[in-house]
Amino acid sequence: MDAHNLKKRKMDRPEDQEPPPESGRAGDLDFISALPDDPLCTIISLLPTKDGARTQALARRWRPLWRSAPLNLVGDGLSGQERKRVVYISKILAEHPGPALRLSLPSFRERHQDKIDRWLRSQALTGLQELSFDYHPAGFPWYQLPTTPPPQIPQSALRFAPTLRVASISYCYFPKLPAQSLNFPHLKQLSMYRVTISDLAAPCLMFPRLRQLTTHEVTISGHALHSLLSGCLSLESLLLKDNVGVGRLRISSSTLRSIGFSAPSLIVASRIQELIIEDAPCLERLLPLTPDYGPSTVQIIRAPKLQMTVLLSNGTSKLHIGTMVFQEMPAINVTTIMHTVKFLVIDSVGPDLDAVISFLKCFPCLERLYIISHLRKGMKNARKYDPLDPVECLTLHLKTVVLQNYWGNKPDVDFAKFFILNAMVLEQMIFRTLNSCNDKWMSDQHRRLQVDNRASPDARFEFKRCHNDSWCCFPDSKHIHDLSVSNPFADRFENNFF
Repeated sequence: MDAHNLKKRKMDRPEDQEPPPESGRAGDLDFISALPDDPLCTIISLLPTKDGARTQALARRWRPLWRSAPLNLVGDGLSGQERKRVVYISKILAEHPGPALRLSLPSFRERHQDKIDRWLRSQALTGLQELSFDYHPAGFPWYQLPTTPPPQIPQSALRFAPTLRVASISYCYFPKLPAQSLNFPHLKQLSMYRVTISDLAAPCLMFPRLRQLTTHEVTISGHALHSLLSGCLSLESLLLKDNVGVGRLRISSSTLRSIGFSAPSLIVASRIQELIIEDAPCLERLLPLTPDYGPSTVQIIRAPKLQMTVLLSNGTSKLHIGTMVFQEMPAINVTTIMHTVKFLVIDSVGPDLDAVISFLKCFPCLERLYIISHLRKGMKNARKYDPLDPVECLTLHLKTVVLQNYWGNKPDVDFAKFFILNAMVLEQMIFRTLNSCNDKWMSDQHRRLQVDNRASPDARFEFKRCHNDSWCCFPDSKHIHDLSVSNPFADRFENNFF
């Protein structure tokens, strides 16, 4: 371009338009570095620990920022070797003045107890908001419970109680606390794994703003757990997974919306046998994670907003709902009607059509029904639908039925055919079968199920081959703590076929 044209272009450019930066020139603008210190420090705190520290080498502008940014110290991202992680953590805590956003100290062996205690007392950790801490139980694989008591939680870790918002603690023992009570005024999420909590410690722990609580393989008595929950004044979701020491648990909470629970699969001396929902006015979901292992009795006294639950299984043989008792056979007197329940799982022998119909009469607004079948020889599922004794959900609400472990023999066919011929608003029926689903078998099933005579003209029928797994644990965080998931059963029964 000649000088005349270049001059003309400059004259034609509006006065308020800046010339674009030319790449490769020393005068290029660094728009990120031009930001004020506060947003830059926020960016550094969100980076992995190594990357955050390396920003000091970017330019003179960045050199002081890492020390000004809230410390984000994640130990397992520093090195795969424990010896090097110890060196790096000590160096970082010595160089950073604080305050701290996050500290994660994963799987350090007990021989480092003194060093860990010094780390936790560091000035750099002032104002810590997120803590993840556990010891490594030497000599025990992850799937085996240690036979020796875990080490005591360092007293220095408790100094963060006033500022913590998220905490994850593993392989520790909570003894009697030195103070009369230990208040965590800002803590919202707490997860404990293989932690032992003494009867003296539990009443001293106060969590007034805690929203999510997970106890996984925690050793705690029923009395201590009740005391612990009494200090959770804002709790919305609770996961009680494979805990030891709780034989009978009564739950009363004005804030709980979601409860997930399971008993350990291993035979232990004391595991939960009875769960009683005494008064839970906001409870929406009650989800056994591994129903085959109990608890043997579940009692729901008051849960007026309950939307989803799992009924009888091999491990839970007795279910009380209000004044009604289910015990492997249909209830004789139906006196409790739950209009709020929309999602229901029945894990039963049979399936027994008479028992299932009795259940359905208790849930008139049911929209999705999932049946896990354990077929028994000689089961008779012949039943005529009596219009004078209608099942309300069949007429007005039931849209999805899923049959797990469907073999396609006469008891299975008779059970499924009842819904095909009587569910007036059915949209889909899914058969998760153990058969090969070849064309001949499928054609025979359509004929025997009388799908051409279906009560709902728009109903779809799908046969999907699956593995012989009658149950699968729900992912904890997604289905218990994530209350935005409207139907926690969908992934298990409707979407993910094998």
